[in-house]
This record gives sequence, C-alpha cells and structure tokens, in this order.
Amino acid sequence: MRRISIIQDLLKIYSRYIEALSLDQMKKIVAYLYIILTLFAFSFFGFFAIAPTLSTVANLNKQYEDNKLILDSLNKKLSSLTLLDFQYKEIQQDLENIYSAIPQTPRIPFLTRQLENIAKDSGVTIKKLNFGTVELYPNIKNEPIYSFNFTVDIIGDQRSVNAFISNIIGFDRIVGIDKISTGKNAENNYEASIIGRVYFSDK
Repeated sequence: MRRISIIQDLLKIYSRYIEALSLDQMKKIVAYLYIILTLFAFSFFGFFAIAPTLSTVANLNKQYEDNKLILDSLNKKLSSLTLLDFQYKEIQQDLENIYSAIPQTPRIPFLTRQLENIAKDSGVTIKKLNFGTVELYPNIKNEPIYSFNFTVDIIGDQRSVNAFISNIIGFDRIVGIDKISTGKNAENNYEASIIGRVYFSDK
C-alpha cells in the first residue's frame, strides 16, 4: 500500500510539473522525447540489422587470413619446386650418365647393339654372344642392384682383340669382367672369349 501511495504522490508531482510548464517548454520536452525514442529505436533495430553484417565481415576476415596463410604456403612450395627444378637441371647430365652406367631395366637388346658396334669399331668379328639368366627378384635383397652375365666370343688380330677388350671395359655401361681367355685357334687366327657381368637397378 505504501508503495502505491508513493507512486501516486510522484504522479501528482509530475502532473503539477507538467501543468506548470508553458507551451514552448512542452514542445521542447516532446521534441526531446521524440529524438530520444527515435535514437533508441534506431539503435535497437539497427543492432539486429547490423549484427548479420558484422558476422559476415568477421567471417570474411577469417577466410582472408586463412587464404593468406594458404597462399604463403603455396608460394613457399613453389619456391622449393623452382629450386629443385634448377638443381635437377644442373645434375641432369650426370643422371643421364648414371642411367647409362646402371639402367633401370636389363636393356639386353640395346646392350647387344652396343657390343656389336664395339666389335665393328674394334675390327673384330663376334662369333657367339650369349646372355645368362637375368636376376630380378631374389628372396633376400639388401640393395636394389641386379645383374646378369654375358659371354662373347670374338675373332680378329691380336691388336683388334685387345682394342675390343679395352673398349668393352671403358664404354658407358658398367661392365665387370669375370674371365678372359685369349689365344690362336687351329687356323692361326687370334680369338678371345670374354665373360662379363652388367648391372641394372629397379630404382
């Protein structure tokens, strides 16, 4: 009851205050109330209108930062790839020599042509050329290097035979010599039988 009485007293005081105001003062109060209510309305409804925009802006900023990090990472990878490409071009000639010395496949037909060309350049004739079993995938292998042997019998003069032996040891593919037999045959021609071993890699 007391609380209601206080409110009623305040309302009476307010009514007397309003009645005591002039018309101009009333207009100013109404104008101030209108401005205050308008600003409040704009603030209240503007918050709900701007909030999604602010959320969108925040998401766009986050996406921008994420994309910036991705771009920086891609630029670093591009720089690394460019450097690797430059280094590869520097050693490309050496790699070609390595692949010729130890190819990635047995390349028996190509080796046959090479031996025939060496024989022709050395001035000897190939009587026989055989290749042994090609070692591919043994059960236990610690290194990725495989090999197979070959036997080549040639005939010619002593100088040409020695030139063939020298050329077969020194040409671009690595050749290990297991055995060399030389001498004259019944027709007094100089002959040689060479057992060699060549290598290839599966890497």
